[in-house]
Amino acid sequence: MACSGRRWFGSLLVTVSLSTTFVACKHEDPQIRALTKRAAEADEAAQQLRQAWSAQFKRLTLAGVKGVRFDANPMLLTGDQKRALEARVRIEKDSSRRGLLLEILNNEAELQALNDRLAGLKAELPVPEIAEPNDSHYGLALRFLKGHGLTDAQARNAISRVVLSDRLLPGFEVYHFYAHGEYDTWVSQGRASLSPRELASRDPDLLTDERDQAVAHGQRLQRELRLLADQKGRIEQEIAGIQAERRHFLAGRAQLQSENDLQLARLNSLHYLVGVRDTLEKEGIIELPLFGKDQSGRNWRDTVFSHNLDLRSSTTLCIKAQDLGLRQIGKVSVVPGSYTPGEHYRLTLSTDRQTATVELLTLQRFKNDKVVFAVAE
Repeated sequence: MACSGRRWFGSLLVTVSLSTTFVACKHEDPQIRALTKRAAEADEAAQQLRQAWSAQFKRLTLAGVKGVRFDANPMLLTGDQKRALEARVRIEKDSSRRGLLLEILNNEAELQALNDRLAGLKAELPVPEIAEPNDSHYGLALRFLKGHGLTDAQARNAISRVVLSDRLLPGFEVYHFYAHGEYDTWVSQGRASLSPRELASRDPDLLTDERDQAVAHGQRLQRELRLLADQKGRIEQEIAGIQAERRHFLAGRAQLQSENDLQLARLNSLHYLVGVRDTLEKEGIIELPLFGKDQSGRNWRDTVFSHNLDLRSSTTLCIKAQDLGLRQIGKVSVVPGSYTPGEHYRLTLSTDRQTATVELLTLQRFKNDKVVFAVAE
């Protein structure tokens, strides 16, 4: 079979079977011819390995061996798995199941040999490019050649002398061969679900339908994603509203608690005023009649009782002469006079008469009441 203009083997890139024997033009560069032959042999070895592993995978499934994936690399049993199968062979009584286990173990040698052959062939080839979604064979070839110093025109001229694949699947392995000014390329199945030949034989309309279905599915997912995003936004707004209400509630509860604490403190406290007796009487806060008990005056009002003694924690208050501008404390009158010393309270003067200590005895009597301690020299 002869070549004219373009090299014949280039057309194999689209239609070649992975097991097809390599055929080349006699005018091709020997180095490229050798590399292309290795690529064809690697394709054949890969196909044989896939077929052998597919059969082995079925046997493993029948034998109930788990943990081995069809896409595993190098698609061989681990040492632990082999030892486990060998142990099962020794104890297996069922002849058919025992035969299946032996067949699995025996075929491991074939798989190992095929895997080693494929690895050896690939070691002689350059590292392939792995096709990504939307990659084209022409685009990959152009990028490769321009990366090797060719101008755009030179690269396109070199590509024009080979036949490229019309379509690539993600996972295809694309080999580039360039030597002595000549370029060639080879496409292998790699990790794609179809071989290049299977892809080329497929009806383009079916591929278009699959693409359109994928696009429609993607658009539907996008719509669902937008709906979910809208729902997420509404839920986040509701959560924000609930959190705001919760903060408002907690703030209100804290305020109520504070007010409640203040109210409890007020109800359980003695509200008192300490002052000089003559001053208090002139200001009309107390009245000291000649006869009868001391009592509240005309200006006795809540605002003058600026001191509070919480009776839940303290029952004693101290009056100092210097705080009132007095030289000493001569007498302390408790107003209203209905409070009886010794019964409701106990008053003690220090020996130097600089301090008077008032101990409250009947706490219930003093709770939430107003008392004036009028001090005289």
